[in-house]
Amino acid sequence: MIAWNYQVETVQGFVSEFEAANPGVKVDVEFIPSAQYVAKVVLEEKAQTPFDVLYVFDNVLSQWASWLQPLDQLPGAQQLQSEMLPLARQSMIYDGKLYGLPYYTAYFGIIFNQKMADAAGLKQPPQTYAEWLDQARAVKQKGLSKSPLVWPVKYTGWGGIWVINTMVASRGGKLLDPNLEVTREGIASLTWWADTYKEGLSNPDDLSLDPNDSARAFMSGDYLSILTTNFFAGPQWANSQKSSKTAGTAALVSVPEGHTTVGFARMYSMNGGSTHKPEAWRLLQFLGGKDTHGRFVTPEHWVEQGTLTWGYKGIEAIPAVAASLRSWGADPANVAANLAAAVPMDQVVPFQAVWYAEWEQYANGVLQDVLGGRQTPEQGASLWSGRAKALAARYR
Repeated sequence: MIAWNYQVETVQGFVSEFEAANPGVKVDVEFIPSAQYVAKVVLEEKAQTPFDVLYVFDNVLSQWASWLQPLDQLPGAQQLQSEMLPLARQSMIYDGKLYGLPYYTAYFGIIFNQKMADAAGLKQPPQTYAEWLDQARAVKQKGLSKSPLVWPVKYTGWGGIWVINTMVASRGGKLLDPNLEVTREGIASLTWWADTYKEGLSNPDDLSLDPNDSARAFMSGDYLSILTTNFFAGPQWANSQKSSKTAGTAALVSVPEGHTTVGFARMYSMNGGSTHKPEAWRLLQFLGGKDTHGRFVTPEHWVEQGTLTWGYKGIEAIPAVAASLRSWGADPANVAANLAAAVPMDQVVPFQAVWYAEWEQYANGVLQDVLGGRQTPEQGASLWSGRAKALAARYR
């Protein structure tokens, strides 16, 4: 099995439990640093290095589907599909075929500094984008924060484009229309975000912060809010008793406007060239589905130990899961509702297009120019659209 190097001991524990329940099956795991993972897997596949099971990002599924094993017709796959959250199921399907079982799913929400909000006299987390600006202004005027809003902008695995995707989805729209033009919701989101920098509510010096850096910045207690992935609210991050000044006061809340948010999935998949497919499928079901007793093994552990949320219905009802969620300022019912309603990225942008990854990295650079005041939102949108059309034509 090939895996990226997140919580290695936890993964090794899962493997040991599987081996104990499956005498005669030995699982060797190669752990690869996350930043090098995609490139290393591509090299190993091209070199025909033998491997059976691997982790897959949903944003590379379209590029890897030609050599991954479709799972639809394997025993038990249809039942597992019926129990998946729509976000998980849709993120793992390409060209009508299922290529994975859930490692985890995540969605974008606001992590809200309740202590700062109380000091500013704020009654609730922002329900609209206008209210969000008003709250940030109030915090700044009271001298509680120089720049109340912090964001994950720099691209490292993902960046500010996923934040824009969230803002667009929360407004009920898409970022790019069928003609690859930026939509009015896209322009509105980009303009709103750029305005936070113009007003000094966001700090231009923070444009170099990637997802992890921005989460650490929020942990300083100097910010009112951050829009980012839900797991950054967890006990390893904003609610870390050891390293976060927002521990116990950071709350995970929904995005504004009352529409929806975006989400993504990471999956366990099988190499189509595996020479041990029956054993690989048993391992896949154990890691990404149920054990022989019908029990979901890994989701409970991932919530408690890794702050990673799940891909199946009803996991929030497990008492240990609910308790863990509450420890990171989250309402289990709210988390479950967001996971159930979150739309996959491909409903907002052409996420599964073979050219999308190249476009996103380019678009993220343009975004930094817009937020930094070097381009207008309209100029940025024009550049986004032009590059999307050029790439789509090149790969047609």
